Amino acid sequence: MRKSWYSRFAMLLLVNMLCLIPFQAQERKATISGHITDADHAVLQGARVELQPNGYKAVSDSQGQFTISDLSPGHYTLTVSYVGFAPFSTELDVTAGQVAKVDATLQIGTHSEVVEVRGERQHGEIEALNIERTADNIIQVLPAEVITSLPNTNIADAVGRLPSVSLERDEGEGKYVQIRGTEPRLSNVTVDGVHLPSPENVRNVKLDAIPADLVEMVQVSKTLSANQEGDAIGGSVNLVTKSASDKPYISALGMGGYTPIAGGRWLNQFDGTAGNRFGKNKRLGIMFGGSFDWNQRGIDDVEPSVGTTALSNGDFAQGVPVTNGIDQREYWYNRTRYGFGGTVDYKLGDWSSAYIRGIFSRFKDFGEDWIYSPSVGSFQSQNLTNPDGSVSFTDLTRTPEQRLFSVIAGARHDFGKTGLNYELSLGQARFTGTFPAANFVADPNNPSNLLNGGVQFAIDTTNPHTPKLNPVNVPTIFDPNLYVLDRLSQGDNHTFERDIHGAISLTRQYNAGPHFSVFEIGVKVRDAVKSQLNNQQFFNADDTLKMSQVLRGFTNPNYYLNAYPKFGPTTDYNKILAFFNSNRNTFTPNAFLNNRIIPGDFNASEQVYAGYAMNTINIGHARLQAGVRIESTSASFLGLHIVNNDPNSVTRVPGDQSYTDVLPSVQFQYQFGQNTILRAAYGIGIARPNFADLPPKIIEADGPTRNKSSISIGNPNLKPEHAQNFDLLIEHYLKPVGVIQAGVFYKYLTDPIFNVQTRLTSGPFAQFLQFGPVNGPSAHLTGFEMAWQQHLTFLPGLLNGAGVRANYSYTTSQVTFAPGAFGGRTDHPALQRQAPNNWNFDMTYDKKGISARMGLSHNDANIFFYNFQNGADGGLKGPNGDTYLFPHTQVDAQVSYWIPRGHGFQAIVSMLNLNNEVFGFYQGSEIYPIQREYYNRTISVGLRWTPSREK
Repeated sequence: MRKSWYSRFAMLLLVNMLCLIPFQAQERKATISGHITDADHAVLQGARVELQPNGYKAVSDSQGQFTISDLSPGHYTLTVSYVGFAPFSTELDVTAGQVAKVDATLQIGTHSEVVEVRGERQHGEIEALNIERTADNIIQVLPAEVITSLPNTNIADAVGRLPSVSLERDEGEGKYVQIRGTEPRLSNVTVDGVHLPSPENVRNVKLDAIPADLVEMVQVSKTLSANQEGDAIGGSVNLVTKSASDKPYISALGMGGYTPIAGGRWLNQFDGTAGNRFGKNKRLGIMFGGSFDWNQRGIDDVEPSVGTTALSNGDFAQGVPVTNGIDQREYWYNRTRYGFGGTVDYKLGDWSSAYIRGIFSRFKDFGEDWIYSPSVGSFQSQNLTNPDGSVSFTDLTRTPEQRLFSVIAGARHDFGKTGLNYELSLGQARFTGTFPAANFVADPNNPSNLLNGGVQFAIDTTNPHTPKLNPVNVPTIFDPNLYVLDRLSQGDNHTFERDIHGAISLTRQYNAGPHFSVFEIGVKVRDAVKSQLNNQQFFNADDTLKMSQVLRGFTNPNYYLNAYPKFGPTTDYNKILAFFNSNRNTFTPNAFLNNRIIPGDFNASEQVYAGYAMNTINIGHARLQAGVRIESTSASFLGLHIVNNDPNSVTRVPGDQSYTDVLPSVQFQYQFGQNTILRAAYGIGIARPNFADLPPKIIEADGPTRNKSSISIGNPNLKPEHAQNFDLLIEHYLKPVGVIQAGVFYKYLTDPIFNVQTRLTSGPFAQFLQFGPVNGPSAHLTGFEMAWQQHLTFLPGLLNGAGVRANYSYTTSQVTFAPGAFGGRTDHPALQRQAPNNWNFDMTYDKKGISARMGLSHNDANIFFYNFQNGADGGLKGPNGDTYLFPHTQVDAQVSYWIPRGHGFQAIVSMLNLNNEVFGFYQGSEIYPIQREYYNRTISVGLRWTPSREK
């Protein structure tokens, strides 16, 4: 099937390329170049420029500039259109060999189309709409002004408000973006078009590591042109760094807030941005910004262990749904995130420039978790256990830190109708962290201590979301005198990636008869190295340190909305560590746990060589872009093998792979009048395997007894995932400011990658459950999306300050598993992370100095990973079913007010998670939760100073 599409595309491309043959007689040509601004001399990016009588078209760049070359001498009419402004039109005569310059200043429309930019958000909305309108591919743009108009702490939170985007959340914030029903691995993150490395052992970037207000805008490309990175099946998230415009700009923000959970948690945030153009003719531009936020996150969390009964364990029956245990968890986190970025550029001429762009971000997610873990032995009935249960307690500390860095140096040169662009970049991502933990068990030296395998529990599942194990024969499980230190762990983890990227491209404007066209050709090279090193050490204690000796003063009497008893007492890890350092001779290394992590270390390198050719042609009201990208990938990796958990048996096992992908793309649009556009697109994208999945490895994940042991393996034979992507979209731009969009898309995936479970029947790991990545045969995904954005200026009186931003998407998918996977599973579940219904609905208001926005965001439940084994008790919807993310609906709001005669000061009130929405997972059905956690509401107040953007 793929070869058929390649041949069709090749024919289309050939026809398009034939337009390169010059039809006109040889004569000296003329050029028109221009600069487009508004009445306040702010540049307008994304303005559409049309030239009559020949219908040539151009789009203004980030500096408001445009060029149309290869013109015959004569008389022309030039028209500039921009959503929210009245059209600009001028007549001019051009002569052979000369450049005619146009400075277009756009004004607001007629009375019925007046646009008053009353605040920063409306300014950003207008610019974003025009970029979307003039783009060749299907793209959504989120400008900084819209990002900061709601309490979006990081980039993921902001992107999650766009059409067909859902989020994987963590600790009350967005973490990974999931575009059009695809998992995070199937989307790419770039900075100014350059691949951004990941600080983890996967390819996808945790966007909670990047402050939301560090960038000028975020562009989400849902279809790809040939000059874009090919590894984006779901879409590509491009972070655009801030750059200086013709007007000076300065902004500063300070905020503080409070969350009423876990005894009360605080936060603060400080941001600043400044930039201007300097020197003769303002050739030098400098824009620089920085951001800092510190967030004390508190979390109430319950994590039940669900399953079915087994007669072999002494239960009353087999296959009855039960709760085997419940972790009651309390989290204290201190999340510190800061970064800076910007651009320095210098104009080498009217249309040529050199630049250095960069972004740096650092995210520290430090914290401490306290976990009480009652566990069932066997059951007398579904609601009553035998007196063979136990309880343990864990104090887990954490110091994970992520750093992201990208710097790009390059230049663009304009030689009339020929353009040359080149750049060189360095990207780095690093993860470091320690996860020391102290595990306490019931004192084995106390014969009367029933917590050591003698507890009987009554199980209350009246509310399935808050199941309870109520002890029957002991007064409480929260007595610190009953626990002693059993095991302690120390050590650190390191993951590192370094990317070096170089690119050069050449564009050429030409006329194919009467049709204005642009041909582009380019080469990109990326060299990446990735490594992971874990250095964890586990020690067995001698059961002499009582939990009561290392307590801290914190308890939570209002734990989990009072659905459970008071949580606590809790321990102080610093006291535990002091005891360990003073009594090291009483601790013995745990050989099994220390050795099992060795195979997780790896080194990998990858080189990607890409070349592309692309041609764009305007034919009347139609515009066609066709291109082909060829990417050749060469990778090598080094893993570790360990036999029988013996560190003396460690051997280095190399592997390598190489493959070449041909990635065609076609973007077509047809314009009905000035404001309605029909778009159609086709393209092939890829998703390379995660680095950590490729090196050969065998990791024993559980204890040395084989009845519950499992292993994780690598797969050096993994192939990249491919998808053919089809899109159809119609959009109508509304006056004075707005758009209505509706479209459908389809993705056919081959070689999808997923982790499978297999029960081994022979070899050294017989009866072990093996986990590992494999390629499946195929999958497909179909979707529908629509969006509506409009300033409701036609409403009477005070209501005409209202506006709406709304979007909805529906997706459905099916995957076919490899034979034998998941116990021979033959059903066709949805793709992982494909949430059927996603929607956002925002109401906005801008009038008389007030700028307000309330945002509702919803993501349906979706499969987090495949867990069900064919024939498992309870079926697909039972407690042994697939693991799902709970549906998530969240309400946020923010109000700002321009202080009269305040010299650019705005007062801000921000409200996050007003409905205290839950986050968590379940297996099979929502009545079988395995994690549910709450974060409560966060209220913040602050001041922003932006003198250059006051009304």
